Amino acid sequence: MTTVPAIGMESDWDQATYGTEHTATTQDACIQAVSVHYDAHALWDGLTLIEPDGLASILSHLLPAPDRGAEILALARRHKSLKGGTGT
Repeated sequence: MTTVPAIGMESDWDQATYGTEHTATTQDACIQAVSVHYDAHALWDGLTLIEPDGLASILSHLLPAPDRGAEILALARRHKSLKGGTGT
């Protein structure tokens, strides 16, 4: 997980709203939201020019159905192991 800067956290945590319109109600929740937000930026910024559209499309199918996402990961691991990979 990303290290979150603590500057201003003591006084400003109750004002934090990030990404998916999640408003933190405790300082711990704020730190978690900031960390997730930074991690998301790091992942997004590391994508190639064509990857963001594909990732957004995939996430739009998986996020509403977490069980489906877990099953797809299991299928991917199984498929990779059958091809001689180590899985993820």
